Amino acid sequence: LAHRSHQTSPTPRRSSKMAAEFEALAVEEASPMTETESKYFDILVNASPEAYKERAKADPLDLLIVIRGFQKEDPRDENTIAAWTKITEWRDKIGYYTFMDRHFTGEQQFYEFWPEAIYGADKYGHFLQVIRISDINIEKVEELGEDLVEVLQGQKMRVYGEYKRQLMAKSGTTRYKHSLVVDLTGVSLNLSREKHRHFVKKVFDVGTHFYPETMWKIYLLNSPYLFRGIWAIAKIWLHPITVAKVNVLGSYPSSMQAMMADGIPKEAMPDWMGGGCKGTKTIDFLNSVVGQDKSKD
Repeated sequence: LAHRSHQTSPTPRRSSKMAAEFEALAVEEASPMTETESKYFDILVNASPEAYKERAKADPLDLLIVIRGFQKEDPRDENTIAAWTKITEWRDKIGYYTFMDRHFTGEQQFYEFWPEAIYGADKYGHFLQVIRISDINIEKVEELGEDLVEVLQGQKMRVYGEYKRQLMAKSGTTRYKHSLVVDLTGVSLNLSREKHRHFVKKVFDVGTHFYPETMWKIYLLNSPYLFRGIWAIAKIWLHPITVAKVNVLGSYPSSMQAMMADGIPKEAMPDWMGGGCKGTKTIDFLNSVVGQDKSKD
């Protein structure tokens, strides 16, 4: 498959408008809790189990992220409470509050067969989570079983949250979102089989349902023509902001140009695509933070 981009460039007016909307989102992300958000904070705290009331007071950002993630919902009160209830129930079931304390059976295999890496950040401070499809062995991941993979993916998302908190501590700016880069080089029809498709969806659903408001943008590199055609149809039914978050790109050089236009410097991009960042394996960062006694810090 050739990898030249056939994307039609947006009109300057629309591009400018969308850029302004993302700028506003970046400002909101870095802003302290508003009076309206404080009201919803109190609503969620009152609707929470007792243990979560104390956790919310100790870490208000955890709840603020959920509040902002559901601010466009209607009715907002009902849907936000329902989402938070679903998240707390999942956390209790999955062992969320042990994720930073322990390693799990199958962890090494999971990262061997679904490796990811952390690269540099955009102009706002959103780091790049990078996946290369050619490195994934979906059959081996499936052998671990859905339940264990859900736990391991949940732990991974929490570890990414810890990475963002470390960046925030260094920069002094609140940034709880990050961008996802997926290199589709070598993607095959094997992944489109229903069994595999279901499993991949299960992995990504962990972030969608239980880690809301964490994705800034998505960049799909070396997208095959067939995929671009499907996306061109699917995006008609999606919200403009959602569409703007997903960037279906071509070759590495053209992808780099698009990413630089989005405020990602060349030195923050993966070295294998022509950037200047060697990156850190996600498993290596996980090993550096999981099981560490915070009282010794």
